Amino acid sequence: MRIAILLILITITQTFAVDSYAQSKRLSLNFKNEKIIDILDKIEEQSEFYFMFDASKIDVNQRRSINCENRTITSILDQLFEDTKITYRISDRQIGLIDTKFADAEQVKTVYGKVTDSSGSPLPGVTVVVKETSNGTVTNADGEYSLSNVPNDAVLIFSFVGMKTKEMDVSVKTNVNVTMEEEALDIEEVVAIGYGTIKKSDLTGSVSSVNIDDVIGAPVQSIDQGLIGRASGVMVTQTSGAPGSVASIRIRGTSSLQGGNEPLYVIDGFPVYSGAGFGNTGGNAKISGLATLNPNDIESVEILKDASATAIYGARAANGVVLITTKSGKEGRDRITFNSYYGIQSLPKKIEVMNAFEYATLVNEAFTTDGYSPIYDETKMAELKANPKGTDWQDEIYRDAPIQNYYLSISGGDNKMRYAITGSYFDQEGIIINSRMKRYTSRLNFDRNIWDNFKVGTHSTITRIENNAVPTSTGSEQGIVSAALMFNPVQPVYANKELGEYTQVNTPGLTISNPVATARERVLETIHTRFLGDFYAELELFEGLSARVSLGTDISNIKENNFTPSILYESNGVAKASVSSGLSTNVLNENTLTYENVFNEIHSINALLGVTFQKNWYEGVSGSSQDFVNNVLEENSLESGAVYNAPNSDASEWGLVSYLGRMNYSLLNKYLFSVNARIDGSSRFGENNKYAFFPSTSFAWRASEESFVKDLDVFSNLKLRTSFGYTGNQEIGLYNSLQTLGNTTYTIGNSLVTGFMPNKIPNPDLKWEKTAQFDLGIDVGFINNRLRITADYYFKKTTDLIYSVNVPFVSGFSTSIQNIGSIQNKGYEFAVESVNINSGEFKWETSFNISFNRNKVLELGGEEYTQIGDGAWKTGSIHRLILGEPISVFYGYVSDGIYQNEQEVNQGPSGGPTNWPGGRRYKDLSGPDGVPDGVIDATYDRQIIGNPNPKFTGGMTNNFSYKGFELTAFLQWSYGNDIVNYNHSVLSIPSGGQNVSKELLNRWTPENPSGEYPRANTNRSFYFCDLFVEDGSYLKLKTVSLAYTFPKLKSKHIGNLKAYITAQNYFTWTKYSGYDPEVSFRGASNLEIGEDVDTYPQPKTLMLGLQIDIQ
Repeated sequence: MRIAILLILITITQTFAVDSYAQSKRLSLNFKNEKIIDILDKIEEQSEFYFMFDASKIDVNQRRSINCENRTITSILDQLFEDTKITYRISDRQIGLIDTKFADAEQVKTVYGKVTDSSGSPLPGVTVVVKETSNGTVTNADGEYSLSNVPNDAVLIFSFVGMKTKEMDVSVKTNVNVTMEEEALDIEEVVAIGYGTIKKSDLTGSVSSVNIDDVIGAPVQSIDQGLIGRASGVMVTQTSGAPGSVASIRIRGTSSLQGGNEPLYVIDGFPVYSGAGFGNTGGNAKISGLATLNPNDIESVEILKDASATAIYGARAANGVVLITTKSGKEGRDRITFNSYYGIQSLPKKIEVMNAFEYATLVNEAFTTDGYSPIYDETKMAELKANPKGTDWQDEIYRDAPIQNYYLSISGGDNKMRYAITGSYFDQEGIIINSRMKRYTSRLNFDRNIWDNFKVGTHSTITRIENNAVPTSTGSEQGIVSAALMFNPVQPVYANKELGEYTQVNTPGLTISNPVATARERVLETIHTRFLGDFYAELELFEGLSARVSLGTDISNIKENNFTPSILYESNGVAKASVSSGLSTNVLNENTLTYENVFNEIHSINALLGVTFQKNWYEGVSGSSQDFVNNVLEENSLESGAVYNAPNSDASEWGLVSYLGRMNYSLLNKYLFSVNARIDGSSRFGENNKYAFFPSTSFAWRASEESFVKDLDVFSNLKLRTSFGYTGNQEIGLYNSLQTLGNTTYTIGNSLVTGFMPNKIPNPDLKWEKTAQFDLGIDVGFINNRLRITADYYFKKTTDLIYSVNVPFVSGFSTSIQNIGSIQNKGYEFAVESVNINSGEFKWETSFNISFNRNKVLELGGEEYTQIGDGAWKTGSIHRLILGEPISVFYGYVSDGIYQNEQEVNQGPSGGPTNWPGGRRYKDLSGPDGVPDGVIDATYDRQIIGNPNPKFTGGMTNNFSYKGFELTAFLQWSYGNDIVNYNHSVLSIPSGGQNVSKELLNRWTPENPSGEYPRANTNRSFYFCDLFVEDGSYLKLKTVSLAYTFPKLKSKHIGNLKAYITAQNYFTWTKYSGYDPEVSFRGASNLEIGEDVDTYPQPKTLMLGLQIDIQ
């Protein structure tokens, strides 16, 4: 080792990047209390490194101990010089040692400049970092930046999404302007797949990525709502407008009849279920399980659709997989982000019903027509004629309601450690009085490199949701939405407002409750506390081979409070209260090995092996009582009730063990092969079928890498791909394969004795529903990928459907759970992304997707058809599964006009519910001999009258930006689906009881025989028919947002300051007469779809927002 003063000075005044040799060379050392000079000599012997230093300034005779295996030079020197006054600089294989007091005295400066794109337009949000440090900033709205404490010999790194990263030497400059070049868009983007990530260019499966910025720019409380219209092949329906309500998601159609149809959600590697939601809402609308995750915390969303992408999740992947990755810290300066919005929600439209005078006139007409005395005398009618409006019950229950969100995040890190800490508060008051949801969240993502080859980290979220619901989507006229349409408009809200006494039932022939009283006084409260988190460790065993172990848990406690006071009609004068609590604990351990390598720049391999264990425990308790002395204590004192009900408790558990593997192979970066396999063993299935195997294979050809395609100079990307594989569905209930016991009461002698009896036939052969799927796709890019097109054709067939089958009564049971039947889905999906204009300071981008899905029932265990559910109100079952037909078609009678006189009644078919002049007439379609038989009956005179499945769905986003302004418009649509409008069906029956549609002013009377609607009468009888089925097609301007990013402020710490205004659900074009065509009663049901029954309307929202970044 020689001292060269000149070289020392060069070393001190320059900062050198660690090249590939320093990064790749590994050393092993073991010294105890040895001189530094001797350790350095040993390093030189084992490597090509050589050291330079000034012996008069560097104490190399001090003694140190070090023990390391297979470590890089930077890791070794960091440990060797820890707690000393020695630091170092590396240039290629040359290492200079420096006294820290001289290193600290290195000259620094401030560098400033402007960053633009190739057209000269400024680029806001570009990250500027001093290489090998955490010192950095971002450009402002004008593309300008200023960075202090930059060493004279530093290198700046400029990076921006969609642009090529650029490095600039600033050794002789202080004003550094940079022009960034666009990358080939989309191709090198990294997307999440199961248990890893992959470049889009290497994908062989069908995966859709959702732009999360579009989602968080709208007032959505959960990510499932934000997916509406955002991805091809994904149909999302917002089933209710209630705060926190769940959205129904179907990826490439319905794949199960009685099993689950929702996709599997994986949050930071942890599989969770949204399912039917949770919560005490008094009806079928539940709170979304994803509402516990703030959309602002999400970094990316990928939707896995074909078998190649989903088979790695095996038994839970038949309905697709949604991968959600939350935000983590990035290397660079610490960053504080605050995002807030405040908005007002309101009812988009009102349903036109009769006012008080019109209603009273119809009621009197109905009663006198049927031979009764009129309800309202002449004095009352004169009073109503003078003041005809009466009580508008829609105005009474709907309101303008605020929605607000506050989100704060702090993130940052360096090459050793990264962190992100967030907190948020969300508060949405519903547009129906007394409905509200509040959410509090706190999140920590943290990872640290313990050594160069060992990293640990954690993701954790704590959430609390407080939800006050009102009874909607109940399927009856007791629901608030329906009651507000049908309740007597002559009647005021209060009998005595000063005393708070509500008017009760005063509707002839009906028992509809006062909707204002029900909304204000009934308690339907849910409190949900949830912890979701994991801890993981990753170890690089040797180059290319890594091991990862993670342990996570999802703990949810849901408490529900219910109280119906005695002043409400539905209580029958007896107050009722109940309290329940349930605790669910889900534990997951995953262990994987990953190997990645490239051989001779020809062969590339990425392999995965893993084993996972998951266990879930649930326990719940509930208690109730009734007949309280008063309504003061509500549900807070169950012991005060005079009548106690037996308490309930239950417990359950399930487990899943899985073995998984994947091999991705690339030849010449052109020919891509992938094989996935998973073996799942589930406690849910029969003793003879605990385990199942789910394989998939796929191939892709990057034709654009072929020379003959490049010579065409047409495609910037051209990839053909195909896949086939199997996935499963285990969402069937926990104990369907077992014979369970239920308690009942027997009479023995003169005593009642409680005993147990079998309540289900066991089925040890019960197995997985299995879905086979074939996919053929193409990815095309033009003009440096400014225009990108993706198209897919798929065919899915699900067999071994789990369904309740009728069995002989001699068995002692009515049904048995068996694997019977099959269904298929097939379709096409297209996605287009384009940069239409990118000139100067103006940019216009478009994303478009459209999906066509057709499903069909193939087999029903030997049956030709089966009825579904019990319908709502008085219609009975309205859906059928019919061989060869789409799932859940509407099945009912066909209307045939209005009977005009007694002669038509006598000549018409018998058996109808309204066989009188002015009554509804139904078509006699057939009889026992296959021809009309003169009788209207359910067996021969019903047919398919509608299809709830759309012919196609889709969405389109246009984004325009000019200088600091940005305008975004999002369109969403559905076409070809039918909806049963229960509200309108009941409002079109002039029964003389409930209020009715204003359309019934054109009802049949002897003086108006051409009236469109039946005559007024006191009989509410009707048949479910085609008149109740409406075209549910719609086009929505779902959201429009205008944002402005302010020029850089004087404070150097304020990065971006953006203000925005957003309107949602303001414009809908549809023929549907209800509140909103985007509905589905029992939204989480697989089969009872396309029904609008007492649905909480979706609000229109206008909000203002502000976002500020501080660095």
